[in-house]
Amino acid sequence: MEQKDLFGASSGKLPYMECAPAGRSGPVSPECIKHRINTYPTWIISGQRYEGILKPAQLAALSGYTGSR
Repeated sequence: MEQKDLFGASSGKLPYMECAPAGRSGPVSPECIKHRINTYPTWIISGQRYEGILKPAQLAALSGYTGSR
């Protein structure tokens, strides 16, 4: 399962950065190297790092999201 699967049709609305645009064997993007991202997914919310798949409710609580779910 991937993180985006938990969001269903709304996954296209999530802001994200692709760290390996050429796939697992390709180079890692400079932005991901800069932020030392080597676990996917990695969420950086208010300067705090969270690694691994999180439930949408967890992400909403961490980010202060109050919109529709």
